[in-house]
Amino acid sequence: MVGEFLRIRHRLDIRVLLVSKEEFLASVAANPFPEAGKEADGKALHLLFLETAPASIDSNRLDALGTASESWRLVGRVFYLHAPDGFHGSKLAARVEPILGVPATARNWRTVSGIGAIARRFL
Repeated sequence: MVGEFLRIRHRLDIRVLLVSKEEFLASVAANPFPEAGKEADGKALHLLFLETAPASIDSNRLDALGTASESWRLVGRVFYLHAPDGFHGSKLAARVEPILGVPATARNWRTVSGIGAIARRFL
């Protein structure tokens, strides 16, 4: 509804990706890189929430884009990326969405942890 309004009124094509509270908290609990969340104030680990689970995964292509310090795991609809040298300079981070073939939205561990704390307390 919001995306449709923005597209028509302002010629913006906005995607909205919703994650249930249960799925969000499960993604926090399933973190395959628990130690990475403590690095760089929680900014070395990113969760990319995917619109759907990818139909296929080209692991070789993903691995080829990553640096020696980067690690990734796909768990359901969440792509976990440990990028200790920075997310914004990561070729893997920049290309993961088109390689997986599904829209995604990324959040760092600091943000995910904060939202998780709010969800557990108030929702």
